[in-house]
Amino acid sequence: MDFIIVSVGNELLSGDITNSNAAYMAKKLVQIGHRVRRIIVVPDDVEEIAEEVSEASKKADFVLVTGGLGATHDDVTAEGVARAFGVNLELNEEAVRLLRKITDNEEAIRKVASLPEGSEVIPNDKGAAPAFIVKNVAVMPGVPAEMEDTFEKILRKFSKERYFEDILRVNGYEEKILKELNTVVKEFEDVEIGSYPKPGYVVIKFSGKDENRVREAKKKLEKLLKSL
Repeated sequence: MDFIIVSVGNELLSGDITNSNAAYMAKKLVQIGHRVRRIIVVPDDVEEIAEEVSEASKKADFVLVTGGLGATHDDVTAEGVARAFGVNLELNEEAVRLLRKITDNEEAIRKVASLPEGSEVIPNDKGAAPAFIVKNVAVMPGVPAEMEDTFEKILRKFSKERYFEDILRVNGYEEKILKELNTVVKEFEDVEIGSYPKPGYVVIKFSGKDENRVREAKKKLEKLLKSL
């Protein structure tokens, strides 16, 4: 399946925090054979959230949104997602029930439990705001521990597909192996081949659904490099 990740938060755009949530989800998805088509970061703005989620839901099989769930003024993700699908926010009784286990602040409960119509609630065992799924979009809290807790529950809904990867470390610099690398890339179009320069060496990553093809691509590059 194809996924798009949408991270919400002014703090991400200002550089105050690193987008570790997106990296965590992308890694987990790829490891079970799915593809992340893009990662988008948007501010705490209803219209921008609505626009990006609406477009993402059309381009990907499933969309994962993090951040902006809570009781403060800048927690507007639920409203943005509702607007993306042209539905209203409604007080979700399941969310209310979960929240009343940890707080008696009715104002906060009503804010956090107001979710897009038709939402499926995903319990948050590490914090307050529950995650939710509406249509092909899952929305999770932005606090990493809470995101991981709810994401792992959502991840169980997706099948594990075939995926294999292998790594080759090559001493030196990228430009010295470009010809050989491009030869392998052209021959193994069904294998994802990534080149990641490091200080004094290059890491070549081979990945795909066919283990034999992944291994063959690595061996082919090793063979070509031996002739240098």
